[in-house]
Amino acid sequence: SSGINAEWPLRPGKLLFTATHEHNFSLVKYDQWLKNRRVKGTGVPFNEIDVLLCNKPTPDEIIATLPTIPRERTVIEPLGRSATTMITDRTKSHDRKKKVEKLGYLKKLQELKNKRSQNIKRRKSIEDGYKKSEEEKKLEEEERKRREEEEERRRLEEEKRREEERARLELLQKEAAEKQRLKDLEVEAGW
Repeated sequence: SSGINAEWPLRPGKLLFTATHEHNFSLVKYDQWLKNRRVKGTGVPFNEIDVLLCNKPTPDEIIATLPTIPRERTVIEPLGRSATTMITDRTKSHDRKKKVEKLGYLKKLQELKNKRSQNIKRRKSIEDGYKKSEEEKKLEEEERKRREEEEERRRLEEEKRREEERARLELLQKEAAEKQRLKDLEVEAGW
């Protein structure tokens, strides 16, 4: 089948996990999930893994899943001091390696925290930009309405001025026509 109900074989399912979780992918967590599945060894339907894909492990979970190497101290007394020294040296070497690995993990953890902090800052910057953009749009809309109202006010004033001018001209024409009529009457009457 295809789409959201697709079922992937285990290997592509694992690839989906690694692609989604990237550097936060935990093989331990994935293996635990595989062991706890109801039907083991079958394909992986999306509805079975969607929650796990969305729940990326936190840095604390990553540290918790780091492998721990048990120390085996086998002291063979009959071999004497050299065997004990060899085991102690191996244990110290192992401890140093473990410290170096832990420092590497801590460094990676710090990088993850820094990256997360940068992502939060970037998201906030985008949100602030969006808010500014929204505010700018609102201001532009208010300015556009103000201009439209101003243009409407000017148009009405101009219309009123033209109407008053037309009315004044009509009045002047009527007065002139009345004067001309009176003049014509005077001329007829002979005054």
